[in-house]
Amino acid sequence: MERGRGIFQIDANLGTPTAMIEMLVQSRPGHVELLPALPAAWADDGSIRGAGVRGGFVLDLRWRHGRPTEATPHSVGGRTTTVSYAGATRRIHLAPGGSVTLRNLAP
Repeated sequence: MERGRGIFQIDANLGTPTAMIEMLVQSRPGHVELLPALPAAWADDGSIRGAGVRGGFVLDLRWRHGRPTEATPHSVGGRTTTVSYAGATRRIHLAPGGSVTLRNLAP
């Protein structure tokens, strides 16, 4: 290998952050699952802002003791989705550019 010509590991550089977000939020068009695989080391307290979710939304999320305390979906172009956690679901309808803050998400 030539000096100064290291291998760029695209899967590690881009895949790792994506995997970390997927542990906190999994989505498909019409459905957003909160904290599906929250690592125990992160469970006490945490938050993310601006996580892109499928279906045309961006999500801000806060949690404490392994449970979501607040989730704010922002519509980029999406209109309707279901937000769920541990079997409890909330269906939301937003105009593009709108947002709503959901609290008391745990069953």
